[in-house]
Amino acid sequence: MSMLAEPFIVSYVVDQYVDTSSDSSLQEPFSLQDDEAEKRKKGVPAVVMKKRRLAANARERRRMQNLNQAFDRLRTVLPQIGNDRQLSKFETLQMAQTYINALYDLLR
Repeated sequence: MSMLAEPFIVSYVVDQYVDTSSDSSLQEPFSLQDDEAEKRKKGVPAVVMKKRRLAANARERRRMQNLNQAFDRLRTVLPQIGNDRQLSKFETLQMAQTYINALYDLLR
């Protein structure tokens, strides 16, 4: 058999024994995907969503409190520049960087 005839034969066999006209052979009537899609359509009950939102808000509030406490601790070890007001977070980080570089230069 020649090399040119083989693609034709394969194509003929596929056309004869595999129905490529519809995707029905690829779909299962009661698949897990259908069940998951139905659950997503129904959605999560409002009570559950509210509890999740409250819990997420509490976690975020706790995270921000911890971050602010860390900035307060950092401010206590930085030298005062004479201003009455508290340094902003950005200013605190800038001052810490400057202070660390100055200490590093002293050690050289």
